[in-house]
Amino acid sequence: MAQKQTKTAFGHIEIPLQRVHIELTNICTFNCTFCPKEEMTRSYGYMDTGLAKGIIDEIKAEGICEKITFHVMGEPTLHPDFFEILDHAKAKQMQVGLTTNGASLSGAIGKRLLDYDLYQVDVSLQTPDKESFSQRKAGKLSFEEYVDGVLQFFAAYKPAKKDSIFKFRFLNTRFCSKEMAEKINHTRINASTSQLHATFNHWAGQVYDLLGVDEATKKRAIGKIRKLPVYKWNVVEVYPNVFFETYLLKTWQDASEKSSIRDALAGYCFGMRDHFAILHNGDVVLCCIDFNGRTTVGNLHGSSLRQVLSSPQLGEIVEGFKKFKVVHPYCKKCLGSKSRSGQVLKPVGQILSMNVLKPFFYNQTSLWK
Repeated sequence: MAQKQTKTAFGHIEIPLQRVHIELTNICTFNCTFCPKEEMTRSYGYMDTGLAKGIIDEIKAEGICEKITFHVMGEPTLHPDFFEILDHAKAKQMQVGLTTNGASLSGAIGKRLLDYDLYQVDVSLQTPDKESFSQRKAGKLSFEEYVDGVLQFFAAYKPAKKDSIFKFRFLNTRFCSKEMAEKINHTRINASTSQLHATFNHWAGQVYDLLGVDEATKKRAIGKIRKLPVYKWNVVEVYPNVFFETYLLKTWQDASEKSSIRDALAGYCFGMRDHFAILHNGDVVLCCIDFNGRTTVGNLHGSSLRQVLSSPQLGEIVEGFKKFKVVHPYCKKCLGSKSRSGQVLKPVGQILSMNVLKPFFYNQTSLWK
C-alpha cells in the first residue's frame, strides 16, 4: 500500500498541493456561451515571461505542488513565449499539465508539442457533436476541422508518450439551471443516459480506431459504457492513461455582484487545500474558478509566493474554512444561495458532498481492465 504523503507548512497552507494553476493568458480563440468570459471585467493580457519563469522556479524549489497546470481562463498556447516557458519548466523538471481548447493542435503548435513529455494534456472538447459545437463560437473553424485536428494530434502524441495522461473533457447539462439553459439556447449536452452513452460510444470508437485496438477488445470495452450513470461526475479510463471526463455545467452567476445572492452561512472549498491559481497579471487567487480575480490575496510583482501565502488575510481565510466558516466576501457569494432555506441547507449538502458523499458522486471507471 502506498504511503500517505507527508504535508509540511508553507505560510498558511499545507504542501505539497495537487497543483497550481498558472494563467499564461486570459485571451481565447473561442467565445463559448457557457464560459464566464463575457462576465469577466479584468483586463486581457499575457503573463510576463520572466514572472512565469520565476513562479516555476519558486514552486519547484519550495516543493509547493506536484504539478503546474497552464489554465484558468484563456488558451495558454496563445502566449507568444509559450514554448520558452514550457522549456523552462522542462529544465526545472517540473511536471506540467496543459489544458487547451484543442484548436491549435492541428497546426505548428501541435507539431512542436510532440517533442514534450507533458504530465497531462486536457482537451476541453466540451461539445461532442456538430449541433452543440455551435455554442463554442469558434469563428471559421468547422466542427469537422476541429475534431480532425484534435484526433490527429492525439494519434501522433499518445503512442509516443505512453506515460502522459490524455483527457477528453465533455460537458453534462443533466442538472442545468434555468439561467444557464437559456444562455446556451437550451442545447442539451450529455443530458440523458442515452446521450452520454452515445457520446462515449462514438468517441471511444474513434480512440480505439486511431490506436489500432482489435475488434474483440474494442467491443468488450465499449460494452461497459452502458453501465455509466448520467447523474455522476464520470471519469472513465478508456485506454491506459486515456480518460473521458464529464463536467456538470454550472452557472457563475452566484458569484456575480449582479445577482441577488444571500451570503453563505457556512461552507467548504478546496481552494488553498489542493490548489490555488495565479492570474496573468501576477494576482494570486484562492481557486481556479475565480475568473475575475475577486479573491486576490497578493500579487507576485514584487512579492514571493512565500510572502503572499504567509499573509494574515490568507491565514484568516484558511483557518475559517477548516471550521467550515466562510470569511472572504466573494466566497460568501460563490457558496451562497438565493433563498433563506438554501442558506441553511446548501452548506450542509456541500460539506457532506465534499467530505462524505464525494466517493459516491465521483464515478471513476476503467473500461480497459
